[in-house]
Amino acid sequence: MNLTIAHKGLANKIVSKAVITSVDSGRSMNVAAIWDTGATTSLVNDKIVKSLQLKEIGIAQVKHVAGATAFPIHLAAIEIEGGMNIAEHRLVSFPSIHAFDMIIGMDIIALGRFCIENEDGNTVFSFRS
Repeated sequence: MNLTIAHKGLANKIVSKAVITSVDSGRSMNVAAIWDTGATTSLVNDKIVKSLQLKEIGIAQVKHVAGATAFPIHLAAIEIEGGMNIAEHRLVSFPSIHAFDMIIGMDIIALGRFCIENEDGNTVFSFRS
């Protein structure tokens, strides 16, 4: 995988395109994914879970600023722009109160080289796996 995203000015978030596919039904959906080094695991918005009819395979305790909450775990295939394909990955679903579809957490980030550079007031993000 070879992904580079350049921002004019300083970026306050890194967002890329991804495709989430149900390993059961084969249904897929294009999503906007935010890269989050503070997230231990990758998450998917529950609207996407419902739309793709992803089956629940377990429960995860997710720690956050207000404590910890139990959320369902789902199995899906993920394709991230730039060529990263993961045939089966565990995604925790989160409530659709957020403006993004997916959070790419450290479980995926640790599979490659993650770099954010700032030069002359501009941000360049790259990920290589």
